[in-house]
Amino acid sequence: MDSNNLTSLKDDMIAFIEGHGMRHFPALIPEDTPRVWWHDQETADDAAQSAKESWKDFVEMAKTAGAPLVCIGEDSVDRTTLELLASELQDISSPEASGPEMDKLNRMFLEIGKVGHIELAFAHEGILFVHETQTEWYREYRAMVNTIDGLQELIEDALDEDDEEDE
Repeated sequence: MDSNNLTSLKDDMIAFIEGHGMRHFPALIPEDTPRVWWHDQETADDAAQSAKESWKDFVEMAKTAGAPLVCIGEDSVDRTTLELLASELQDISSPEASGPEMDKLNRMFLEIGKVGHIELAFAHEGILFVHETQTEWYREYRAMVNTIDGLQELIEDALDEDDEEDE
C-alpha cells in the first residue's frame, strides 16, 4: 500500500464492511457534527501497525452496535486549493518567514489527487462515532491551513482594532 495515498485502504475498508453484512455510504461528514472519536490503544508492540489496523476494530464495533451502514468520507487536495493556499501564505507573510512553509507547500503539489484522509463513521443512539486515518502529508496540509486561518484572524482583529481607534 502507498502510504501517501489511501485509495487502496479505502477499497479494503469497503470490502471489510460489506464482508460483515453492512453497507457503506459515501458521505461528506460535516466537521461541525457532534462526534466521539475512536482512540487507538498504544498497548501493541508495534503501535504504528496497530493504528493502521484499528479501523477493522472500529467496523466490528459498528456491527456489534447494530449499525446497518458505515459512512465513509475522504479528502484529497487539488491544484486550485494548493495555489490558493500559496497565495494566502504569500499575502500574510514575508518571503523570509514563509520560506519553510512554502517548501512544504510545494512538496504537497506531488500529492494532488491522492486520498490523504479517510473518516469512517456510524451513528448509534444519536451519537456519531468516528474513526480517522490520515497520511503525514495530509496532517501537514491541515496544520498549514489552520495556521494560515489563525494568522488571517489575527490580522483581521488587528485591522478591526485600528478602525475602532480611528473612530
